[in-house]
Amino acid sequence: MLVERIMTSPVRTLAPDNSIEEALNMMAKYSFRHVPIVNENEKLVGIVSDRDIKMTLPSVLSDDDPDMKLDEPLSRIMRTNVTYCHPLDFVEEIALDFYHFSIGAIPVVREGRLVGIVTQKDMLNTFLELTGIKEPGSIIEIDSEDRTGVIHDIGKIFKDLNIRIISVSVYTNKETKGNKIIVLRVRAMNPRFAIEKLQNEGFKVLTPDKMGTL
Repeated sequence: MLVERIMTSPVRTLAPDNSIEEALNMMAKYSFRHVPIVNENEKLVGIVSDRDIKMTLPSVLSDDDPDMKLDEPLSRIMRTNVTYCHPLDFVEEIALDFYHFSIGAIPVVREGRLVGIVTQKDMLNTFLELTGIKEPGSIIEIDSEDRTGVIHDIGKIFKDLNIRIISVSVYTNKETKGNKIIVLRVRAMNPRFAIEKLQNEGFKVLTPDKMGTL
């Protein structure tokens, strides 16, 4: 899946000389936590998060005047070493950036200009879409040898049963070397017949029938 499919565009931005107060007001009004900072040519020069602002403002127990801090320009607190991506990058690749750098948002840049932004919430919504969890159905987990054609063989079983597979996810079985866990979400409120068929064909089904539907 490409970034351009899930990014928010157009993006609400501020300039380096806008104040911290303006950033706070924008975040409160539009219910987001990150504001990209651009120059007069709409080129990305930084980013400010609600966390950056909280770290800048004095505590309520402090004798400092918070109004003085709110008047400060965003150039004083914005992060200029920004992780960004391109609209044609793959979502799966930028997921690693979210994971490794513990960031909450990634601006999307094309030819030097800001064209969108992807947030952790966007990534979560994408994950839910990819897993098909928003559709009614049931989940079946299969512990299988990592071999060529296994997905085809599983798919044939469901085709014979006239049960639609909503999504397929595969991850490594950490307990059995050379095996994968195949997670299916299927359009069946009661997967018992599918589980029995899989077992009869020699597949090891991990999801118990009594789990029911999700």
